[in-house]
Amino acid sequence: MLAVAAAVLMAASCEKYEDGRPSKDVRSEFERMYPKAWDVEWERMGEYWEVTFETGSRPDGTEHKAWYDKGGNWIQTVTDVLLSSVPQEIKNYLQESEYGTAQFEDYDAEYFETQSGGAFYRFDLIAGGREIEVDVTLNGEVTPAQYGYF
Repeated sequence: MLAVAAAVLMAASCEKYEDGRPSKDVRSEFERMYPKAWDVEWERMGEYWEVTFETGSRPDGTEHKAWYDKGGNWIQTVTDVLLSSVPQEIKNYLQESEYGTAQFEDYDAEYFETQSGGAFYRFDLIAGGREIEVDVTLNGEVTPAQYGYF
């Protein structure tokens, strides 16, 4: 039984790969940035590698997606966050904007961190019967979401 339990544990912690396997440089940078990541899945996205993973306590970890170029350079990370975890200041910026009367579509948002040092929250909203995405930067800029992650 101990051997079966060990095999199940090993299989659960293994990385999953779509479209081949990223280079050692890519994997090393990811492991350096996120040493406690689990449920790791890699996928080739054009010239980039996208890795979906979780951090925190199992089984209710926090889901992330990160992108790396083929040389192992980090591009950005997107983290799912509950609306209740979004800083009140960010919610105030949104409420004070032209989108202030819109309703949240979900109970979560996405937090983006980019290699250029930019960071912002992305919200899915319902305004005028339409679904829209809105970005709010940490310094209060509120704009329609720019499609594409980087």
